[in-house]
Amino acid sequence: MSELFLIAHKVRGEPAFDIAIKMTCPTCDATNDHCPQCDGAGNWWIIPTSGHRAFPWWTHPLDGLGRYSDIGFWPNPIVDDMPPDLRDHYTTEREAAKDLIKVLGLIHKPLASAPIKRRF
Repeated sequence: MSELFLIAHKVRGEPAFDIAIKMTCPTCDATNDHCPQCDGAGNWWIIPTSGHRAFPWWTHPLDGLGRYSDIGFWPNPIVDDMPPDLRDHYTTEREAAKDLIKVLGLIHKPLASAPIKRRF
């Protein structure tokens, strides 16, 4: 089994801890430092219980937790503040709609300046 990590990531706008595994980015195969699909180090982080992808700002090997750990016992790990522009674990419906409109190239048509008069 893959090594497990304790991660801090953003879930619905709030910081959260979770357990994740690290896998090699299938897009760049860990060969591109500027790959938009991975963390710049060629890694994807997967939550094994759900299969969802996570975007952590802090990670620590789960085996490294305990009495002799450099971060201490749970629930007091030393974690930096969450970056404000960090990608969220879940995309809200509003964010998903904006992305879909952008991907499909759809734009709003301007409204007619005068109403159309109908004859009866």
